[in-house]
Amino acid sequence: MITLQQIARAADCSLATVSYALRDDPRIRPETRALVQKVAAQLGYRPNPRFSALMSHIRNSRPVAAGERIAFVWVHTSRAESARDPFLQRVFLGAKARAEALGYGLEEFWTAERGMTERRLSQVIKSRGIVGLLLSPVIHETDVTLDLEWSSFAPAVIGSARWNPELHNAGHHHYLAMRMTLEKLAAAGCRRPMAIIEAGVNERARRAWEAAFAVFHPIRAAAAELLWIGLPENRRAIARRIKESQPDAVVVSDHATLAQFRAMGGDEAGARPIYNLHWLPTAPEIGGVDQAYDMVAANAVDLVVSQLNSHELGVPTSPRMLLFPGRWVEPAVVRVRSR
Repeated sequence: MITLQQIARAADCSLATVSYALRDDPRIRPETRALVQKVAAQLGYRPNPRFSALMSHIRNSRPVAAGERIAFVWVHTSRAESARDPFLQRVFLGAKARAEALGYGLEEFWTAERGMTERRLSQVIKSRGIVGLLLSPVIHETDVTLDLEWSSFAPAVIGSARWNPELHNAGHHHYLAMRMTLEKLAAAGCRRPMAIIEAGVNERARRAWEAAFAVFHPIRAAAAELLWIGLPENRRAIARRIKESQPDAVVVSDHATLAQFRAMGGDEAGARPIYNLHWLPTAPEIGGVDQAYDMVAANAVDLVVSQLNSHELGVPTSPRMLLFPGRWVEPAVVRVRSR
């Protein structure tokens, strides 16, 4: 293997000059760069890609200034909702833990504050000397447009909503999560699982749950009748559809859909296990998929920090997407204390 030292001897220049010239650094005169590159080619020099990547990382990385912060922007979410919603709090705490582990602090901002505009929010964040921008999940919308001063920030999104402009994001892999759910139920002997997916959630997931249900259902021919996008209008319609399809398990998209299903008598037509595609520790008696949004949020922090280290600002030309299927959680056995 040809080394930089051999090139330096052959070109009669310093090791540093060779290193800079091979990277086409403008600090080296054009004629010197050309000479070094010609000598390297004649000697058959080939750069080590792993070493080059490591040196690039070292050159681009920078120490975190004491007290440097990343803005955590709650998008179209009030202070009250961000504080009381267990899912949103899990997201924030996951981001906070990761940011602190990397030496950053998180400072919260809300787009829904009274009198706040997107341009004003940009100025407020800039005035605090903050460049990293972490954008919260948007749980009430499928498509999000935000007119921040993107060129001043290194942004990343948590969640699956479609953003305009399109940014780096970390989110849940709905397709693989539904596949995992159906495989777990099939292993437990379920042949006719039914899925109830709230329409808005289905759209935010880009219909990935719906697609995976059709592909991986144990009985593909029965998948269409066993998939409900939204609930029927009344108790009678629910009872009729359950009687006709005879499911042996029920999979719901979220707790709100489960509560509505039960309120309309959905589980009165025969006992069957229920699983939640958005499992939360607040209801451990219902098994399902833990979407692990604390981990998702932590990876969104990594997307922000990688941009800060590379001095990348603004809307990316090639947005990166990190998706995670979560993990399967069996229902907890709730023991009733005897008197």
